Amino acid sequence: MRQTHEVNAVRAEAHMPTVRTYPAEDPGARPDKGKGGTDHDNRRSKRTPYSYRRTVRGIPTTVVPAPRPVAAPSVRALLPLAELTRGSRATLFLAVASAWCSTGAGLALPWAIMGTTASLTRHEPIAEPVLWLSALALAAAGCQAGSGWLLARAGEDLVLRLRRRIIDHVMRLPLAALQAQGAGDITARITSDCSLVRAWAEATLVHLPVAALGTAATLTTMAWFDPALTLLTLGAFITAGVPLTGVIKRTRRAAEAQQTALADLGQRLFATSAAFTPIKAYCHEAMAVARLGHAAARLSSASTTTARLQSLMGPLVALGQQVAVVAVTVVAAQRITASELPSATVSAFFFLLLYLTSPVTVAVLGVGQLRAGRAARARLTFLLGLMTEPAEPPQSLVRPTIATSQEAVSFQHVSFTYSGATPTLHQLSFTVPATGLTALTGPSGAGKSTVFALINRFAEADEGCIRILGQDIGAWRLPVLRRHIAYVDQHASVLEGTIRENLQMARDRSIREDELWEALETVGLREAVRRLPQTLDTHLGRGRDLSGGQRQRLVLARALLSDAVLFLLDEPTSQLDDASEQRVMGALNRLAKTRAVVMATHRHSSVRHADHTVAITPPAPDDTSSRLVAARRRCSKERS
Repeated sequence: MRQTHEVNAVRAEAHMPTVRTYPAEDPGARPDKGKGGTDHDNRRSKRTPYSYRRTVRGIPTTVVPAPRPVAAPSVRALLPLAELTRGSRATLFLAVASAWCSTGAGLALPWAIMGTTASLTRHEPIAEPVLWLSALALAAAGCQAGSGWLLARAGEDLVLRLRRRIIDHVMRLPLAALQAQGAGDITARITSDCSLVRAWAEATLVHLPVAALGTAATLTTMAWFDPALTLLTLGAFITAGVPLTGVIKRTRRAAEAQQTALADLGQRLFATSAAFTPIKAYCHEAMAVARLGHAAARLSSASTTTARLQSLMGPLVALGQQVAVVAVTVVAAQRITASELPSATVSAFFFLLLYLTSPVTVAVLGVGQLRAGRAARARLTFLLGLMTEPAEPPQSLVRPTIATSQEAVSFQHVSFTYSGATPTLHQLSFTVPATGLTALTGPSGAGKSTVFALINRFAEADEGCIRILGQDIGAWRLPVLRRHIAYVDQHASVLEGTIRENLQMARDRSIREDELWEALETVGLREAVRRLPQTLDTHLGRGRDLSGGQRQRLVLARALLSDAVLFLLDEPTSQLDDASEQRVMGALNRLAKTRAVVMATHRHSSVRHADHTVAITPPAPDDTSSRLVAARRRCSKERS
């Protein structure tokens, strides 16, 4: 006999105790003495350090807080250089050593030049000085090339590790956080920002230290040759460096604006590509082009600002060199005329002056990379600082099985409101038996998909108690909970990949090919897949896709292959013809003999197959809003 449960979401006069949940990472955020609490409120249960006793509507109740998303490590500890360079430290050490060898060989060149000049002046053979000069030049170039190759290798390893870490973190974020960030923004973080962090690490570990050492050693050598000319050179470079300081300060702001614009353009491109069909159907191409064009223009403007600032760095350094060359030439000529300065010393000093430009330029560009990289690092630390879904429950419990529970799902006075929206669920109560087909009905917007999101813990209820297979939902390890559930979303989401890969998602272990074909036969998709060029290995996506009804049957076949005991199907027959619907409903009825199947649907033809029906009505705006506000005020007072 079919059972129908009318669930009025406005009903607030309930007699069951309401369980309020608190973040697991802050177990102390509960009423205590001195803040309106009582000793009874603070008394912990001896059965577990996470549960506690409290009085709800006059009834002593043991409450287990549901774990909230887990906070990531502190921002400062997220991307330290020691962690970023793990596994590449030996390569980086060799790169730095090679760079220092190149600097040393370059600094030895003035003495070789002086020896060659002296030999020419004395009319002596110059073969040996020229040989030493050539050897030093080749050594400097070879060491520099080796340093660059080693640094590139270490940099690519760093980027790979960082991208893998970010991808792993992103995949463990709550669904709401992923949607809030946007695919385009996350893509920009994984691609562009990781490259900027690499440049920041290279500048910090190699470029700036080597440039600083090269600059200091060059100036020291120049001072050894002639202190007066060295001071003159320093004055020229400092004069040119005054405007350079302002350019470097603006670099970080420009880099932040550029990356923000890049992320915005990526997100808009992603959203537009997902809506190509309606855009073309409604001839909306011009509007889409205009919106993307505005985003591209903002990126172009930000990139132009960044390029303009970077283009000023080299010329300002060159200006300092040119001023120094002119000043040194005038003073040195006067001193040579007065026989106060040997010509060989002047030749060596001019070589060092020209050589000084290289480390100074590297230092200036390195500072620019440092500031841009810090901005990218700040964005990555924000992303890595987002709380992930909890992997462990607040206490260790025996894994429940469907054999020990008469109810697969139990909602008791559950309320939920999306951020910035009106209440979606209010005091919702219903049960789903351990076996049988349960139809979840109600008008659009009543909260049917929200119920499925709460069961899967894509979202957390504001208040109330949810039990899955007889156990509080907060006591489940999240991966274990989801392995007990097979979920088909209303969009029939298909992974970009082969049909085999999409079906294999249903289980952790390998699935035999005959099982795959059997599942496709059950939903009436076997012959359609056999006609495809590579059958099960046909790649879906990027121009090759199934029809809406075929996609829906494919995700149903994927669900049927799982070992789940609870099946949540959101509009599973909305795109099926009558014959396909009858076939699918027959398969679901057979499955429901041993499993719990919950189906959200608007189709009366599907509801007729259900053993149980749960009808959800949306909350009444006026009454529910006032009661929910009052409930939240009570909850806020109790927590404070």
